Amino acid sequence: MEPNHYTKTVTVLNADADFRSLLKPSALLRYVEQVSADHARAFGMDDAFFREQGVAFLVGKQALQFTRVPRRTEKLILTTRAEESRRGSIKRITTVTDESGAQVAMVDCRWIVVSLAEGRILRQPGWTVAGFWNESVEGELPLQLHKCRDGLTSAGEWTARYSQCDLNGHINNAFYLDIACDALPLDVMKQGPVKFAAVNYHREIPLGEKAEVLYAPSAEGWYLIGRHDGQTSFECYLELDTES
Repeated sequence: MEPNHYTKTVTVLNADADFRSLLKPSALLRYVEQVSADHARAFGMDDAFFREQGVAFLVGKQALQFTRVPRRTEKLILTTRAEESRRGSIKRITTVTDESGAQVAMVDCRWIVVSLAEGRILRQPGWTVAGFWNESVEGELPLQLHKCRDGLTSAGEWTARYSQCDLNGHINNAFYLDIACDALPLDVMKQGPVKFAAVNYHREIPLGEKAEVLYAPSAEGWYLIGRHDGQTSFECYLELDTES
């Protein structure tokens, strides 16, 4: 394991489990977002720090893979580590193990640092924090999507509602995966839990605004795209474990 890492134990809450009593994929992304924030705060990078720096961390793309989908009430150990910024992208790998030490999931998240004053991505953070970054971090997941431009079916419009939006005033990155799962026909989602998902974030959907979501079968799973104001807001590819 990389020398610089942060570990947190969580319990799968009732509200984070689906109708099978299995952890929702969006809940896993929320757990990872929280442990990432806790990691930063442990090294002094809290809200006041980022206001002083005039920057914000945003998720550019991420992917998750379940080895085994955890069940409601399970205790999970999340271990996260961040790589030094490369060309404006910060790789963060979070592994999830159960109480026996077996790995049950992994999340590969690529963060970007944005200047709030200029609205642009910074190639390098304007500060250093000893003991936080790693020169390199092992492991990665496929982040490229199996795109499908033909045969897309509209699932209708989604409104960025109060319950989905965060402190940035737009839909939180984890909730896009909820939107994707809700957009697919229920008969599809009943085939099995999500075993892999990748999401690319292009443009935020602000609180109160609408986006059309479309889907189509692609490769071994499903491709989804969200469009807001005539532009792509997000894209998602997910695969289901139909043998579970």
